[in-house]
Amino acid sequence: MYYHMGMKLEDAFNTIISIVPGGKPEEIPLLTAAGRVLATDIISDTDLPEADTSRMDGYAVGRGSEGTCLVIKELSAADTYDKPLKKGECIRVATGAKVPVNTEFVVPFEKASRSGENVSYSKDDDGKRHITETGASVFKGQVIAQRGRRVDIRLMEVFASMRLEKLACVRNPVIGVISTGNELVEDFSKKGTVNSNYYHMAGLLRIFEAEMKYYGVVPDDEGELSKTMKKAAMECDMVVTFGGTGHSQYDLLKFCVLEMGGEIFVEGVRMSPGKTFRFGLLGGKPLFMFPGSPAGAIACSEIFLVQAIRKWHGLKTGPIVGYSNFDKTKKKGLAGLVSTWLTVNEEGKASVCMNGKGFPCVTVIPEDSEGIKKGDLVSVWLASKMMI
Repeated sequence: MYYHMGMKLEDAFNTIISIVPGGKPEEIPLLTAAGRVLATDIISDTDLPEADTSRMDGYAVGRGSEGTCLVIKELSAADTYDKPLKKGECIRVATGAKVPVNTEFVVPFEKASRSGENVSYSKDDDGKRHITETGASVFKGQVIAQRGRRVDIRLMEVFASMRLEKLACVRNPVIGVISTGNELVEDFSKKGTVNSNYYHMAGLLRIFEAEMKYYGVVPDDEGELSKTMKKAAMECDMVVTFGGTGHSQYDLLKFCVLEMGGEIFVEGVRMSPGKTFRFGLLGGKPLFMFPGSPAGAIACSEIFLVQAIRKWHGLKTGPIVGYSNFDKTKKKGLAGLVSTWLTVNEEGKASVCMNGKGFPCVTVIPEDSEGIKKGDLVSVWLASKMMI
């Protein structure tokens, strides 16, 4: 066992990230890929479009033609014409139709005058050809998206155009969640302390593409707690617990972990709330032991667990920097964790506030500081997938 008394928040984070493993790839249908993280680079094996296509409904004019052409064929977007156009020839084309070889430009319908099988036209003064050239959107061999990128709605369309039925994405982690404490209730009609941490965690895991396996509320009983934690460690990729991290006779979590052969790598982090947070391994699986108090549980999970899931998915980890939009004081000695929201203005300046508007995040006030003032630069740990 490794025991760290008085760890800095940054050291705790680095320790956790060094231990949490990366997820393995799995193939999933394209239709279910939105929001998932790519496990491999996606490289195009074809050009898009695969041929020169018309951007307009109009007439594809043979190279060298001089104001009047003979209409030799009409093409829909699904049709093709394999012969080269000759001088003085044109083909009526729909938007998206493949234009024949030797097409000089496409004349929009509104700029052409047809009489029988002949079309008269005047070329645009701006010199536009109204043709999308082969490979203009994607060229063969191009890296469309790199490993570690989230699949967004625009990539979905590109991948469909590339005829990719399946994608290799990082498997989402299965995270076991255990609440502890005789005082907790989940039936809102009953007396006791509502297990609100469960609802925060359920939402967080859904947002960050993790599967939750919930083991319910376990009473303050060594045997029951050890049995449930062992089961969760066997069935899940990571385990989260709430409560039981303090120093009273009912706080059994650390004792149970050590009795089962687990290890604790992080504890006594100099931060508030959440100074009783611990992290270790149980059965080789990362174990996050969050305080039972909602303030500590929320702040710690939005920093440490969010970053662990990002490490699992192969994404960049760590805080960003923003400007404080509020004043807040504290005593020196512990880093202050403040639940905040991040916004970005038109100039791209990121700032954090406490008014509930923007992207959820945790702002850290340095431990050697007595507070922050409006306009100070601060470290910000985002709890929103929208920005990361």
